[in-house]
Amino acid sequence: MRFITLVRKELASIWADKQALAIVFVLPLVAMLALGLTGQVGGKMIDNLAAGRTTNIGVVNLDTSVGDPRYVLSEEFIGILGEQSSVSITRYETVYAANVSLFYEHIIGFVVINDGFEFNVSAHLPAFVNFYADALYILAQPLIAMKVNDAIKDFKVAYNFTEDEINFDSDDRYQIPSAVFTSWPMVISTVIMAAGLMLATQSVVGDNPIMRVSLTPSKRFEIISAKVAAYTLLEMAEAAVLVAFPYLALGLNFPGDPFSAWLFCSFIAYCGVSMGVFMSTLATTKLQGSQFFLLGFMVLFILGSGVFIQGLDKVFPMGYCQDGVKLIAYKGVSLLAMWDYIWPQIAFGTVFYVAAFISFKMKKGAI
Repeated sequence: MRFITLVRKELASIWADKQALAIVFVLPLVAMLALGLTGQVGGKMIDNLAAGRTTNIGVVNLDTSVGDPRYVLSEEFIGILGEQSSVSITRYETVYAANVSLFYEHIIGFVVINDGFEFNVSAHLPAFVNFYADALYILAQPLIAMKVNDAIKDFKVAYNFTEDEINFDSDDRYQIPSAVFTSWPMVISTVIMAAGLMLATQSVVGDNPIMRVSLTPSKRFEIISAKVAAYTLLEMAEAAVLVAFPYLALGLNFPGDPFSAWLFCSFIAYCGVSMGVFMSTLATTKLQGSQFFLLGFMVLFILGSGVFIQGLDKVFPMGYCQDGVKLIAYKGVSLLAMWDYIWPQIAFGTVFYVAAFISFKMKKGAI
């Protein structure tokens, strides 16, 4: 009862701050609309992000035709594709097997060499190389297109083809025709983390110990736990809006379970709130709390987004949230199968939860 009283007190103090509520519930929707309707990533930025990234491509060779007796041109083309910079090739016997591998994200896409490839190329007739990219990975399509196009150029030089014998065609798998399809996973993971961090950095330094003491003789662990619980509940309400609004109003009718997608957001909310509460225990003024929020968010965004520095994002929770919510919403993966994406977020949040308790326990003065 004492813990529940503390949680109710936290929620009441949040509810009284209408400006904070507006920031939590209105600004995320504005950001989603802005990114979804006008924030498409430009070609130059795509090229910069794609440069040097490993491209794991599947290949299905269905060609049985005969052309130049000196070569098996379909195999020669696959060999040249595998020699492109940062490309790794996985062979599949059937399109179905490649699709299964793409679903489980063992590859970012796959190339299909259709029957008649060698005959058409040898006769200087148009031959198409089809590839299928994972739409959940924004760089998949441009990466594969770049590698396939380079392979076509090298192939034509190597075998002295001077006409447009080979072209490529592409298709995105798991694509949903919505303006916010690409931006939604990033928005929901970044906004929930940032909002939880922003609000929680004021939770301890801006608290009123007299009000808390008048309610109940609180223990320090109960105080920290109540703050984490209350702000996580608030962030779950925000997550409900961020899941429901694009699903109902922006045509993002993903095949997965909306409830599971919403429930999965509880882990990133826990991370943001726990980190914010810890920073609030370090602050001595509300201004310092705000400064800690800016510091924390910049560190998370620069190191944890995976955009600027690759590899370090595996230490931070936003990437796990973004990838996990894609799988649940866009591929219909069960929440029970998401443990590999859940436990890093739990670990990250718990580290700051424990650190917040230790820091708060060492504070002197009234609690």
